[in-house]
Formats: sequence, C-alpha cells, structure tokens
Amino acid sequence: MSTLKTAVLAAAFALCAVPGAFAAGSSLQLIIGGEAYDGPPKFEVTFDGKVLGEGAVNAAIDTATAGRFADAEDKTPYVQAFAFDIPEDVFKPGGEVRVRLVNEAYGGDGSNRDRNLYLAAVAVNGRAVTVSGLSTQGTTANTENELLGEFLVLRDGNVEGVSRAPTGGWPLPDATIAAAPPAAEAVTTEVAAVAEAPAEVPAAKAPVAVTALKLPEPAKADKPVATASLAAADPATAMSASCNRDELYNVVGFNESSNDLTPRLMERLDQIVADIGEQKCKVLVTGYSSRAGNHATNALFAIERAQNVLAYLKQAGLKFEKVSATGAGATEQFGDTFYANRRVVISVAP
Repeated sequence: MSTLKTAVLAAAFALCAVPGAFAAGSSLQLIIGGEAYDGPPKFEVTFDGKVLGEGAVNAAIDTATAGRFADAEDKTPYVQAFAFDIPEDVFKPGGEVRVRLVNEAYGGDGSNRDRNLYLAAVAVNGRAVTVSGLSTQGTTANTENELLGEFLVLRDGNVEGVSRAPTGGWPLPDATIAAAPPAAEAVTTEVAAVAEAPAEVPAAKAPVAVTALKLPEPAKADKPVATASLAAADPATAMSASCNRDELYNVVGFNESSNDLTPRLMERLDQIVADIGEQKCKVLVTGYSSRAGNHATNALFAIERAQNVLAYLKQAGLKFEKVSATGAGATEQFGDTFYANRRVVISVAP
C-alpha cells in the first residue's frame, strides 16, 4: 500500500454528528500509539486552550513484557483512535489542538520500562493533520520535534504535541453547513466489504476510544433489496416514521490503496438505503482496512472510506435519529485475505 498524498490525508477523518439539538457540534479525533509501564499512558487534549477531556491508550504496548513501541514490527495493535466533542462556544476555525501526557512513568536507566505517547494524526470536522503538520512545544519553551516514523513522540508532561489549524482554518461542522437547506440530515457510514458473504457484528455504542468490533461466526449474507425511490414515499408516513430496524450491514469491495466508491459499492449502499427507507434510526458505522501497509495510513484509510459513504448516503436523503462514524484501523478479523478486511460495518438500531 503506497503512502497517501497529503491532499487525501487532509480529508481522512470521519466526523460524529447528531441532528437536531446536536447539529452544530464539532468533533475532534486523534490517532495515538503508546507505551505502557505499570498502567497505560493517559493524555489531556485541549482546543484553543480549553480542555476537551482525557483519554488512556489502553492498547499501548507493555514495555515490561512486550518490548518497545519503536521495535515493534507491527505497531497497529498499539494504536487507538479517540473522539472528543468540541462545544459550539469553544470551536474556532483557527483553534489550536494540544495533546499532553499526564502520567509520565519511567523504570530507570537500563530497565527499558517507560510510559510514552506517539501522536500520528489530529482532525477537526473531517480535516486531518498528520505528523508533517505536527510540532512539539515545551511548557516553558519550544523544543525540537522528536519523530518516530509517522509519529510525534511525547515522552513527558513537559512537552505538548501541537496541531495548528491548517491553511484556511478548520472546517465548520458538516451538520451546520447542511442545516441551511431543509434536506437530508447528517449521515455517517463506513464501507465494509461487498463481494463475499457479509459477516455480522454485535451492536455497540461508539466509545471515546474507538476499537474494532469483534465478530461472531459468519452469518448469512445480507439479501439484496430492490432499490426504490425515496421520493415516492408518502410525506405523512415519512414524517411519522420511527425505526424498527435492528440490522448489521457489511459493505465490502474497496480496492487496494483506494477509498473510492466503486459501482459495486454504490449498488450495495443503494440496497441499504432502500432497506432503511424513511425510518430515522441510530447508526454506528465502523470502518476497517487490511494490515497491508503501515499502521497510520491504514487507520486513515478506514476513516476516509467512511467519509465517502457519508457523502453518498446524504445525497440519497437518509434521515437519522443519531449517527456516529469512526475508523477501527487495520484488522484480520474478517478473514485471511486483505480484500475481506477492507470494509465498513453499519449497525442500525431503534
């Protein structure tokens, strides 16, 4: 898998949006790796100087038993994605994002035991900044960046990982932009594989620290649903439609190193659109990539595929009670082939 171009990476993150009362909310997402020693590394994240929250990289490599992050040939298991809401009165297009380790620990010289953070990417409302746009600043003075491949290294609480707003500023929340015309509400979905028999996933609420959903044994494939025009639905029925869907949809068929929606993927999404119809449901969409290539790029692929599906479903006019989309990065849980793991799983519930 080749490295993504900067222009592609800039749009890599999915945004979390809730129509109605939450329509104006902004979302911040982080991709962070970690080293653990006597517990996982914890961090604090701020936007424009205001604390948004804290997180713990529970997937961090245990330096006491498994070695160091830098020495791991496959770093994917030790990297997590995190999502934070940005209050409407805090969001600014020029706001600066800062990440700081808050529980530094070190086992002493020669122990090889340490607690560190590795920041790979920051995104606000779908606009991403990767390591080339990140910098390290000390609490009292600027410090030289310490990099490990695609990661900015944060070794203690005296330094912060900083992402300034990109040129032109962070975008406004998508739901705010879409609120002007009374058309479709914000939608979020990441595309799972479409060619093979889709596997089912247990429904789960989106956690702050996003991790892969675990699958049971493969179930029967989703049956194709004849597409129908949503415009033909009776307006009164559409207005009063609740949700009686409790489904898991798999969308499979992304090409290698690609986030494009192929005709086959769009056909699958049309089936899902027709199946949901005018119902307003709660939706959790989790995107995945294969383990081919590097971890940070795979994480970004998983998220960007969701963005493309989001745009497609919005055009289709789907309405949602609540929506959340995120990427779970690279996985092998859907099968032995790279193809089977380049997917998105869409959970729909009342």
